[in-house]
Amino acid sequence: MAGRPAMTLASQVCWNCKNGKRKCSKELPSCARCAKLLLRCDYDWTAGNNAPESSGAQSKASPASSTEAHTPPSLQSASRLLHSLSHGSPKSSGGEANIPSQVLSILIANGENVQSVTALYFRTIDIWLPILSPRRCVEKLENIASDNNPELSNLLLCMYLVTRQPGKPSGIKEMQTPVYFEAKTLLTTLTSSGNLSIEVIQAGVLLSLYEQGHGMIDVAQLTMSVCTRMAMKMKVALRAAPELQNTDFGRLWWGLVILDRHLNQVLSPEEIQLTVGSSSDGVPSMELPVDDEAHAGLVRPITMRTISGISAASRPTTRLGPFCRASEAAHLLGKVLDLVARSSYTNEMDEAKSRELDASLQALAMSLMQLAVNGWEECCAAIGLALSALLLLHVRTWELIRGSPGHNDRREIAGMALSSTTRMVIDISRRFHMDLAFIDLPALPLPATYAVYRAAILYIDFAGDEFLGPEWSENMKSLRGTLEYFGKRWNVGKHYLDLIDVALAEKKKACSVSKRDAGESHGAHELLRDMNISRG
Repeated sequence: MAGRPAMTLASQVCWNCKNGKRKCSKELPSCARCAKLLLRCDYDWTAGNNAPESSGAQSKASPASSTEAHTPPSLQSASRLLHSLSHGSPKSSGGEANIPSQVLSILIANGENVQSVTALYFRTIDIWLPILSPRRCVEKLENIASDNNPELSNLLLCMYLVTRQPGKPSGIKEMQTPVYFEAKTLLTTLTSSGNLSIEVIQAGVLLSLYEQGHGMIDVAQLTMSVCTRMAMKMKVALRAAPELQNTDFGRLWWGLVILDRHLNQVLSPEEIQLTVGSSSDGVPSMELPVDDEAHAGLVRPITMRTISGISAASRPTTRLGPFCRASEAAHLLGKVLDLVARSSYTNEMDEAKSRELDASLQALAMSLMQLAVNGWEECCAAIGLALSALLLLHVRTWELIRGSPGHNDRREIAGMALSSTTRMVIDISRRFHMDLAFIDLPALPLPATYAVYRAAILYIDFAGDEFLGPEWSENMKSLRGTLEYFGKRWNVGKHYLDLIDVALAEKKKACSVSKRDAGESHGAHELLRDMNISRG
């Protein structure tokens, strides 16, 4: 159009658009796409100079995520990263020190940006594990392109990673995606360089959650160990702060406790090692977090409805309520784990402590069941942890006294407690299936999976004549269906299903042998009777 000045364009596309294989407007000083995504627009690159190294070996998309790029850009090598993060290295905006741009390039290659990652994270993970402050986190991430903050960049990468769902098929190897190794490399480099900050610990917690949720138990233990050591050091420095449990660090601390207890419950009694929040970690204990919104009388909108469609408006839904309940359940589970660990070298359970814990857990479980009418996000993680603690407590008691004379009463009580808790898990599983239409799959909490698996194994082991009967089969179908649904979010659910299949096959084989032996015994009895008759 006449009179309109010609727009000055760059001579080539910017690096972000080229790497993401997107159309670039070439506008100066920033193209339209980089301006929208809050990225640093860089036209000054050549094929062999400033372009980030790409992982050419990774040519196939990971089945773990339908959005993972075919050739995701990679971070610089660990040695160069370590040098750039050292205290004497200048934090320039170019070269290997520009970690935020590299992380943003990874997100772009996977069709994501800062806004989409934070929106999904705070709609899902934050519901049951609120270890990040939404407002402060979003404000910091808005400036990530200009602030060369490697700790915050690693946190953003872990936020993206932990919101990914497994694909079909997927196993541990499939979940070890290129993006996972990028996040792992950056976290390891940051901790090795001595960068102690709350963002580093938060990123480590999210990475451990990803590892636990997708069956990488051994590496999750190592990640948790590093995180808890850093957290304990920071906790000592902050011990004079008032109401520390209700600060960002306090919620991070209790998030560590929840995941540490969830991790330890899958281990044998000899392997249990509570790394944080126990009486043996050498750090003063911390009070349980407080649901400040409920304490102030604030009522937030209800996000879930009961199966009848009637809003459960009689109970307020708050952001920290589910987390506070999960923290309480994790605290009690830690006491059970400590009791079980001690029994590995004393070969007995402290009966008085066992009764006290059983009463506390029963009371908590009942109150959580009443809250579940308001939606499973209110207490799903807490119910899972509480029921896991009950099962673990009575299974260990049963194991220690089942072959010992003179413990008939305790053995009967433990058996009844196991039966009652298993039935509770089955009832919850049935209610869960009724509410599936109102449950957000990405928001399912990981701690709820193990109790269902453990109850299913016990239901198989303690099955008598009702094994494979109509009612028994329906209950088992419900437990398996719950794990199948959780397996769509957390890959460890699929692993638990495989273990249940093995237990079922062994039970069927044992029953077949038992019936055969009973038949042979009956035949021998008939033969002896006939022989006696003939002799008579």
